[in-house]
Amino acid sequence: MPIKTALVVDDSKSARFSLKKLLQLQGIKTDFAESAGDALNYLSTNTPDIIFMDHLMPGMDGFEATKAIKSNPETRNIPIIMCTSKEGSDYGEQALAIGAHAILTKPAPSATLLAILSQLDSSLAAAAAQAAGIEASSTEAKPSAPTGAVGVSTRVVENIVRKILEEKFDAFQKALADSIRDGLRQEMTEEIERAKQTLRQEFGSAVDSKIQQMSTNISQKVASALFDEKFEAVNRHLETQISNNLGAIETALDATRRASPELIEEVKKIAQFTAAATAGEAAKESARDISQSIAQDVAQQELANMRDSLVEQAQQASAGNNSKMLAMAGIAIGVVALVVAIL
Repeated sequence: MPIKTALVVDDSKSARFSLKKLLQLQGIKTDFAESAGDALNYLSTNTPDIIFMDHLMPGMDGFEATKAIKSNPETRNIPIIMCTSKEGSDYGEQALAIGAHAILTKPAPSATLLAILSQLDSSLAAAAAQAAGIEASSTEAKPSAPTGAVGVSTRVVENIVRKILEEKFDAFQKALADSIRDGLRQEMTEEIERAKQTLRQEFGSAVDSKIQQMSTNISQKVASALFDEKFEAVNRHLETQISNNLGAIETALDATRRASPELIEEVKKIAQFTAAATAGEAAKESARDISQSIAQDVAQQELANMRDSLVEQAQQASAGNNSKMLAMAGIAIGVVALVVAIL
């Protein structure tokens, strides 16, 4: 009857799970107990095929728990594997003396565990055959349980096949991993090289662009600095020129504000000529007025004289000539008056 269930009694969590992993590889279902008391409680309702008992635990240790299990008729036939990190034949003899089936060092070697399980499978198979009343000849052909010989059981065959398959699988997995690793290494190398080329090109373009931009900025700054420097130099030169010529400029301005002697003399001449011309015109106008006045006075005098003469002649004329004389007198007066008006 192969082993299907196991109870692991250990206060160390890591030790419990480590042993559970090994047992699961053998297809054995595993339950836990953190102390001897928990194990006894578990066994009151459960009967595992095998018990792995830690040696040193708080409270009741592994030896005391083993004695308690073996003293109970319901659990005394359950094989107990004593697990310990201690070494020495004295400890082993003591564990076997109290009823332990075998000793398993901690951490448990997988080969030792496999051998213990195989031996238990053979012992359990032989015990089952005896209980079923197998014939003595068949029993003699096979080693009996008390001799401690290990028979070839189904579990042993399964373990051997499993071991071979695991080795084959490990070899295949290693070869596959090596092949994949080599392919990935080659592909990664090529990809890295392509990435390097791409990065190198992008970096070169970025550097060229950055250099061009920096060159443009530097050129602009240099041009600006040169312009500012040149402008400052020109400004200083102009300020120097203006400062140097300021006296001459002020003298010229003063000269423009004061009339020169030549200009004053010329203006005087023009004024004198203008005054003379004006005086001549005024004198000419005055002479004309005086002449006209004198002419009018003379004309008036002549007219008066002529009138008196005509009156006198009219008185002397005869009555027959009165109308003729009046006509002539009228004409003469009109002529005189026209002359006076013209003057």
